[in-house]
Amino acid sequence: MGIFTRLRDIIGSNINAMLDKAEDPEKLIRLMIQEMEDTLVEIKASCAGAMAARKRVERATEAARARAEEWDGKARLAVEKGRDDLAREALLEKRRYRERAEALERELAECDALV
Repeated sequence: MGIFTRLRDIIGSNINAMLDKAEDPEKLIRLMIQEMEDTLVEIKASCAGAMAARKRVERATEAARARAEEWDGKARLAVEKGRDDLAREALLEKRRYRERAEALERELAECDALV
């Protein structure tokens, strides 16, 4: 059994020596640089996507706030005209848009954490 173990060790060391000679450090460095550049491209694309998503959420938040203000104005006008039923509906819409804006603000905070 000792002879087979020695033979295996000799063959293994010879194979390792051949592999060491076959490895070209310059090629390995180029390969590592290429992998790093590929990773950098992926990270930049991911970051750009996150920034675009943040901008979309920011615009949606502003739109929801503006719509809430519009409905507030409509509610005030309805009260002035003595149309409490319409004022009540307008206030419900205002609340719906305000809740939407608050949800979007939370989402915006999450986007800020990513970017």
